[in-house]
Amino acid sequence: MQAPLVIAIVALVLALLAVAWTWALAQRVRQMSGTRNELGRMAVAGDFAGVAEAVQARLDELAAQDARLAADDAVLAERIGHAVRHLGLVRFDALPGDVGENSFSLALLDDHATGFVLTSMYGRGAYRLYAKPVTGGVAELVLTGEEGDACARALRGTSLTVTSEGRARHGGAT
Repeated sequence: MQAPLVIAIVALVLALLAVAWTWALAQRVRQMSGTRNELGRMAVAGDFAGVAEAVQARLDELAAQDARLAADDAVLAERIGHAVRHLGLVRFDALPGDVGENSFSLALLDDHATGFVLTSMYGRGAYRLYAKPVTGGVAELVLTGEEGDACARALRGTSLTVTSEGRARHGGAT
């Protein structure tokens, strides 16, 4: 493509965006002018009670919208506390000196130190993937040093910690 053609296309797109934005602003100005004109007509006619009622109705509308926004904000604040917001990653060598630091532990936790630790171990053609749940800062299964470090990194800067309960894995192995 030639440079002048590219410049022309970009300019056309920018011009169309400017026209759309101008149209949206004009609509908003028309709406505000209509309200102002209505209040002006009431004031000229001496209907100050009507002006006061119109202003009060608008204030009541805004107060209702504010109450709805406050309720929505409370719901979102509660939900975001249960979203994964704390991530911690530790890379390590599962078989020292063999394949390099291709293994990792990744902690994905929320604001209540609840989530899971995902550990990927790689070495000599073998690949293992483990997930260990964490609830309220307590891991249901024993965490390795790397998994504990990943949890600590995830929660750094908070007052939260993760500890192991020490429960044996299924099948009797520890």
